[in-house]
Amino acid sequence: MKKIFLLSLIFLFIFINTGTAAEITEMEWRQDLNYLEKELPARHKNLFFQLEEEEFKQEMSQLKSDLPELSDLEISLRMAEIFAEIGDTHTAIDNTRFLSEYYPLFLRRFEDGYRVMTTTEQHKEILGAELISINGYSVEELKNKFSRIITADNQVSLDYRLSSFLKLNELLSYLEIAESENQFIFEQNEEEISISFEPLKIENMAADRNNFVSLDYQPGYVLENANQLFWSDYIAAEKILYFQYNSCWSRELAEKHGQPNPKLPSFAAEKMEIFDLIKNEEINKLVIDLRFNSGGDSSQGTNFAEELREYKDQFETYVIIGPDTFSSAIINALDFKEELNGYLIGTPTMGKPNHYGEVRTFNLPNSGLRVSYSTKYFTLLEDSDPDSLYPEITVETRFEDFLNGRDTILEMIKNID
Repeated sequence: MKKIFLLSLIFLFIFINTGTAAEITEMEWRQDLNYLEKELPARHKNLFFQLEEEEFKQEMSQLKSDLPELSDLEISLRMAEIFAEIGDTHTAIDNTRFLSEYYPLFLRRFEDGYRVMTTTEQHKEILGAELISINGYSVEELKNKFSRIITADNQVSLDYRLSSFLKLNELLSYLEIAESENQFIFEQNEEEISISFEPLKIENMAADRNNFVSLDYQPGYVLENANQLFWSDYIAAEKILYFQYNSCWSRELAEKHGQPNPKLPSFAAEKMEIFDLIKNEEINKLVIDLRFNSGGDSSQGTNFAEELREYKDQFETYVIIGPDTFSSAIINALDFKEELNGYLIGTPTMGKPNHYGEVRTFNLPNSGLRVSYSTKYFTLLEDSDPDSLYPEITVETRFEDFLNGRDTILEMIKNID
């Protein structure tokens, strides 16, 4: 069974790029780099917390010197390398306009490897197969190479983000992984499959989807409505109140941020349903599932955690986290844990508890490239600074569990006495 949720995950790196950008002159790039060198340190909360200011200036100076020898794409990727060294996941440059080719290979990472979720009809034999190598480079070696251009707070973040980059032909070429040859090795049912993909045009990706095939899988209870912003349910057999919080967003928050959208679900209405269940049903366990939540506005979840606090002695609380849990969702995970004396369960998050955030953006004047940057530092843990929010109870999901609709985390919670 295929779900919209899966497709929304595997198409995260689809770009709207319907035309070829006009070439940017060397003088225009130099102006952009000067602008970036001045504006980014001035606007960021603390740009040089990891990369020294002098080193930043040296690298920018070297890039300006190299401009005559570089293409637009190469310039933007050199900039991405500098951003990776800055080390703030929220601070980045969007250079997707210069990418033009991709391989029909949409991957998802599981605890036991990167698996093919979608490809073309021509290569459907690799659906569900595990990626082993590209041109002889193992997955670990690929991670090491891509760490040059991927900003990551921790290994989880690098692991998570890598799957979106491995299909991009120009990036594989820039990192000297694949140029004239691209031999992808997969393993399927203990057999090795070798494929050399023909690159496709990103601008035609929407049309190419008609030729895509996706992996059949059983979504199970947890994934059934995972494309919604949030939803809740009372599991009577186990006396569990389950709340899946997939985005720190709602009709109310859209209104607050000047983006009114009456079609969005109301968080106030969802809360009323949850409180009604708490008051009228016997509940032994409250499960708050944040494993698919990559952030938004944390205030909504923080307020909800405070409102739930008066009921904390009525049930045990379990807060599910995972590699998708990021930014404001990490703030809310700690809110629910602290206000409800909850237990964190699942796998480590791709973001740090103490982190830079509250993102703003500006555009470079000539290339138009969008730069995001952090304006605030969040200190969620006073006594430590771990590279991830780690669960107290670690439960991993392997590919076979996903394929068969078996949620190992929820099953663990059900079996805890």
